[in-house]
Amino acid sequence: MEEIENRSDTLGLGKVSREVLRRSVLPFLPLGEPPSLDGGAVQLMGRTIVAHSPSIGVPLEALGFFAFHYAASNVASLFARPRHLVTGIYLPPGTREEELRTIARGLGDEARKYGVTVAAGQTATYQGIETPLVTATCLGEPVKQPGKPREDDRVVVVGAVGGEALWLKALSEGCADDRWRRFTPLPAALRLQEVEGVKLMHDVSEGGVKGALHEVAEALNLRIDASSHLMPYADGVESLGVDVLRAPTYGVLIAVVDPAAVEDVSRACEEMGYPCSTVGRVKEGEGLYVDGVEVEKVERTALDELYGTFAPRDEIIDALRRAFAALEDYEEISSLVPQVGTNMVYARLHAASVEEVAGLSGRVIVSLGRPRVCGEVAYGGSRHMASVVLEAMRLNPAARAAANIRGGDDIIEALRDMGLSVSVLPPTASGDGCPVVSHIRKTAELHDAYAHPGAFGIEPTTTLVGETPDHLLRTLVELARRV
Repeated sequence: MEEIENRSDTLGLGKVSREVLRRSVLPFLPLGEPPSLDGGAVQLMGRTIVAHSPSIGVPLEALGFFAFHYAASNVASLFARPRHLVTGIYLPPGTREEELRTIARGLGDEARKYGVTVAAGQTATYQGIETPLVTATCLGEPVKQPGKPREDDRVVVVGAVGGEALWLKALSEGCADDRWRRFTPLPAALRLQEVEGVKLMHDVSEGGVKGALHEVAEALNLRIDASSHLMPYADGVESLGVDVLRAPTYGVLIAVVDPAAVEDVSRACEEMGYPCSTVGRVKEGEGLYVDGVEVEKVERTALDELYGTFAPRDEIIDALRRAFAALEDYEEISSLVPQVGTNMVYARLHAASVEEVAGLSGRVIVSLGRPRVCGEVAYGGSRHMASVVLEAMRLNPAARAAANIRGGDDIIEALRDMGLSVSVLPPTASGDGCPVVSHIRKTAELHDAYAHPGAFGIEPTTTLVGETPDHLLRTLVELARRV
């Protein structure tokens, strides 16, 4: 079979090519120097603050944003100005170049906004990665040394507590919006660096406000007393139905300040439009107390566990997974599985290469009298079956799914009784590539099924063609009940 031209924008495995870098990554990033072969160079002056964070499981358009802000905000919380970034963009098979551009643009826009240059990085697609992951290491220039908190210092919370949790809840209900652009403590941390009397800053991440306060108390080896009713809550948090102080709240900043600096901190936050409240104070002793009750362990809420589950949805992969999961429930389908096993594939709309056709990396086999799915659904999972779908789509773009089952006269008869058209390949159908593909190309006719009679050492098989995996599954169930 002749090689099918790859006209898609699907990325290949491994590091992306220089052409892809020049086209879809580098134009969006503020580069310090032109990229070299194995890394980059930056000029460091004296002490350097370094922070590293990953970003994963958020909507694609937000991935670059959070990758930058997670790392840069940690640097700023340590009283340093973010200057340089080293980043890695790691993608699952089947990722499109357009999706890469979305990530790179989001990352670059934020870095440029804060005067941060990208010094080095890597961009690649790897097997084993199921959802896009962006890592960021930020290097910063110290502005001043953090102060040493002491008894009677005030604890100030900057930002709307529970805002991220409300966003996650909305996402889980299918309501997407761009409020995530406000979820960063970076502007507040940079501004509070300039306020005398601010001794310590810590951004809120997993575990919510209670988790962040608990970490501060442990780090200081001092006691923090806080009041829940003094917190600057986001509007609508009462609808969450969870302990809001344990819920996801990225974008909120904890500051420990000298009592004399509280008014200056409040004024600075007001100027930036950030809600701000003094919620407690540092005391002698150790541990975190909220409303007089010690917080010994901070459990994550159900909403917190939603975090990281919002990978970009892929309707092709999802449809195949549903079909394979349902297939295992039909014991009768085991009678259709050939010795080589069954596979099913599904192509993207307008697919032009096998990398745009998803299939099972293994096979459906028969185990204990039932069909069992072995392998993972992935793009390029079955190049053989993918070539059938691509050839079928040349004749009918809607024919985007295919499955192989055993052959036999009973299969042909049952399919025809179901009203389906069956093309029987001649016994001489063989040679390089897939005989079904060659037959479709030669006849220029599209049928519902293609029966291959087999050959010496090759069992007879039948290839079904349809519009969706669900369509094929219904055909398989009815067929299995007829033979």
